Amino acid sequence: MVWIISMKGKAIGLALGSGAVRGYALIPIIKRLEKEDIEIAAISGSSVGALVGAYYALHGEIDSFFEHIKNIPKKGYLKLIDPNNPKISLFKGKKIEKFLTENYFGNKTFSDLKIPLYICATDFVGKKPVYISRGKLIDAVMASISIPGLVPPFQKGKKYFVDGGVLDPVPTEPLVKSGLKKVVGISLVGHKAGKKKKRDEGLIPALMNSFYMMMEQMGKKDEDPRLFMLYLRFEPDPARMLAFHDWEGNYDIGQKMIDKRMNALKEWLRN
Repeated sequence: MVWIISMKGKAIGLALGSGAVRGYALIPIIKRLEKEDIEIAAISGSSVGALVGAYYALHGEIDSFFEHIKNIPKKGYLKLIDPNNPKISLFKGKKIEKFLTENYFGNKTFSDLKIPLYICATDFVGKKPVYISRGKLIDAVMASISIPGLVPPFQKGKKYFVDGGVLDPVPTEPLVKSGLKKVVGISLVGHKAGKKKKRDEGLIPALMNSFYMMMEQMGKKDEDPRLFMLYLRFEPDPARMLAFHDWEGNYDIGQKMIDKRMNALKEWLRN
């Protein structure tokens, strides 16, 4: 699908980065852009950014998503765990797919969107990022959120996909290539400086810590006048990267960042 993107007023492209539970930080940023009447002409997303971006592009608002997901109790998320043969992955991922389908995406496709959308996933065999813009939304989202080791690669036809953040944690490229002159990118993979009190124990913390150290390096973008990057910093706590019931701290980091950078963003838009 080739999107024809209208640029009027203060319209921007919005690239939403990967970061698991840190995705809550994306929500206050989107809400503030709406409050400032900054039109989002197109969206791209990797991993949790794909999930948030797909919902926003489908509905044209984020409030209903936030109200639903923040009120799911811890035990509600635990019900999404479906252990797999550890030689393949820790979880099957089928319960997550069912939950997202029933609550957010159903059988909707890219043709149902209110805002153009590109979802980044990693072609596991081709070893390259791909930017999906057609087909069923749930398929594209599942392809983008399939974290290696945690869930199996997502199969679509003869292709296999893993998390979009593996090769493109902040997918600004499809927005720039679409012709947008102003693109805001949000990186969620930065760590605050400081010494950790102790080493993280266990398989999941080791996987997540390694994964996000890698993405932090790849998420840094070269200087480009078309890009306005927001690099958010989080406490290095990979053991809680999948604690989706614990949203407040991550939400606050997004709120503080957009409050701090909003004037600079508006000045950039005027130039």
